[in-house]
Amino acid sequence: MKRTDLHMHTWSSDGTWSPVVLLERLKSLNIEIFSVTDHDTIESSETIKKLISHENLTFIPGVEVSTTFKGREYHLTAYHYDRQNKAFIDLIHSNDNLRLQYNYEFIDLQSKSYDSVSLDDYFNHYEEDPTRGGWKALNYFLDKGIYNTMYDYFDALAKTNLQLTFKAPEEVIDILKKSGAYVFLAHPSYYSQNSVMTDFELKQWQYMGVDGLECYTPYAVKDDQIAYYKNFCNHNGLMISGGSDCHGDFLSRPLGYPEIYIADLHIDPLLNTCVEGTKKILY
Repeated sequence: MKRTDLHMHTWSSDGTWSPVVLLERLKSLNIEIFSVTDHDTIESSETIKKLISHENLTFIPGVEVSTTFKGREYHLTAYHYDRQNKAFIDLIHSNDNLRLQYNYEFIDLQSKSYDSVSLDDYFNHYEEDPTRGGWKALNYFLDKGIYNTMYDYFDALAKTNLQLTFKAPEEVIDILKKSGAYVFLAHPSYYSQNSVMTDFELKQWQYMGVDGLECYTPYAVKDDQIAYYKNFCNHNGLMISGGSDCHGDFLSRPLGYPEIYIADLHIDPLLNTCVEGTKKILY
């Protein structure tokens, strides 16, 4: 059985590893089927397509796309996208720009309370180290000593009136599907405080158009939780995915955990488009 991990991040979003380092880690753990799902960017996925030519691996290019539902941010993992599709590229660029603008507004707001913080300093004097993980604005505040942890940063954000609103799920899913992608609701238990989403909530996402659920995640590792999501998928004709949500050394989510094998999943539509050879890539 082939070990599988379909959710991970590189330094192109908020992880710490380069594509080269990630490939070495995957090989060391004998993970043969994998996808990179950086937040609203396909930069590393496109890089890995070039790096993997002599590797005996199956690579599924992916991306994790943000959406807003009932005032809350949710994430969708999309696989087998068309990188030439303009609406798809516009979507992920728009999401990335929205998040950047949100960070800029927060820096500007905090500059009124902290003399050491300013947009001029941030843009012209602060250099980002991609191997740290996280994102530039977070690391800026940590290095300034304004906050001690990422959670302090989020707490401060929550106390402001700033809003970060992405496109609605129906619109996002429609764009992704028209680009050829298969769309999954990422880590559903994350939105339920590591419990499980209700049947009603899952059916809402099914109605909005997702093709599957990420049933194996570090947010729900109990057998009954995994079985709950898989049963829902099996009874409703949805695909079954899973992944570690690893961010390298940035967060305590180890690569390859939970331990997943291809037989645990139902992603045949993805695997059926696989290119055979010394490399196996889903385009």
